[in-house]
Amino acid sequence: MTGISHAGDAKGAAELENPLERLRLLSGDDNAIASFLDELDVSSPRERELLAELARTTPLARPERFDADHRRAIEALESLRRHGFRGSQAAASLGPLRHVVRWLVELVARYLVVSHVKNVVTQMRNLYWARELEAASSSPELKLLRPARFDAQALVEIMRSREIGVPSFVLAGILIPVTATLWRLASGFTFANWWVATLVGLGGVAIGVGLSWTILRGTALASSRIRLSVREPLRAVWEDIGHCGMPPKDGCRTFAVVAIVLMVGVWIVLPTLVGLALAA
Repeated sequence: MTGISHAGDAKGAAELENPLERLRLLSGDDNAIASFLDELDVSSPRERELLAELARTTPLARPERFDADHRRAIEALESLRRHGFRGSQAAASLGPLRHVVRWLVELVARYLVVSHVKNVVTQMRNLYWARELEAASSSPELKLLRPARFDAQALVEIMRSREIGVPSFVLAGILIPVTATLWRLASGFTFANWWVATLVGLGGVAIGVGLSWTILRGTALASSRIRLSVREPLRAVWEDIGHCGMPPKDGCRTFAVVAIVLMVGVWIVLPTLVGLALAA
């Protein structure tokens, strides 16, 4: 009998020495978990986050709020998909030309909004699906997650429409000056008069600045609509699920930086360097 008791004590001690078992026992007490991780000398933020996630004992952190927040997020995604890239008020002072400029601005915003919506619903479906698989059979969490996962799968199908790729005018705005510059470099072509070269250079600068401005306005439009519509509902859903990181971020800032750098490079920097090389 004593041997059995000692075996049971040894097994219990071994379980407590297992960091994951200990973390699960401490689940719900953030201060105790932090103290235990300090004892383990886990200093990397990513490792601490990983172990804290593994310590959870339920697939939903706030099951009582999940259904309502899930439906609120679906409503927000539907509205964003419909209104997220329409109604630009840019270039009001350009007269009839404003319609062309607004179309280009909305084209950029469409690409960013549709891309973000498709990414969000795909990640939402995958997250729901993973937690559904983790939920115990006939548990309340399973009864919440399964229909939510069906909803998210339907959203993936509904939001499948194309985002028109990278806006075509951005691609054209990069390829046209690059092609012209490479042709000049290969043929050794130079302008006969300095003032012609100056006018061409100023025209390239104007086009590069104009396209960059259009990209910035489109990015601002998309970012504003995303922030107003889905940021808070998605944050609530991710908190209801718990221990799953942050909701997907939109790519507005990255897209704007990369596109503008490319525009400035191909319309201003590259032609200038080639012109100096040919002049020399």
